[in-house]
Amino acid sequence: MAPVNATLEYTKNAVMTASKAKLIVMMYDGAIRYAEQARFHGNRGSYAACGTAISNCYNVISELKVSLDPDPQGLTAKKICEDLSALYVFIMSELVSANVERDMEKIDGVLSVLAVLKEGWDGAAQQI
Repeated sequence: MAPVNATLEYTKNAVMTASKAKLIVMMYDGAIRYAEQARFHGNRGSYAACGTAISNCYNVISELKVSLDPDPQGLTAKKICEDLSALYVFIMSELVSANVERDMEKIDGVLSVLAVLKEGWDGAAQQI
């Protein structure tokens, strides 16, 4: 099996066998990777590549937002979903601003928020 096919097969198996919490962690990993790519390219003046990476990060965050339970049970779950939704909207807004203004400090802010969220989900995934 060619190395590229082996990597794709490994990734496919990892996704297909992961718990819901682990899938969310994997999505955060992807969003962080794309944000880091955006910062890398933006700092070097490669704005087309930066825009692509920002778009990819935006798409991952958008998927996280739409995956929130629209009708969670209990006040605590409802509050968590509302707070996460607001954070996702903030992140998406910052990504758009970073792209339009070519402001890599906004990407740094996005990375900070994503790191905190990922840390929380890492802990949750280990307990499930």
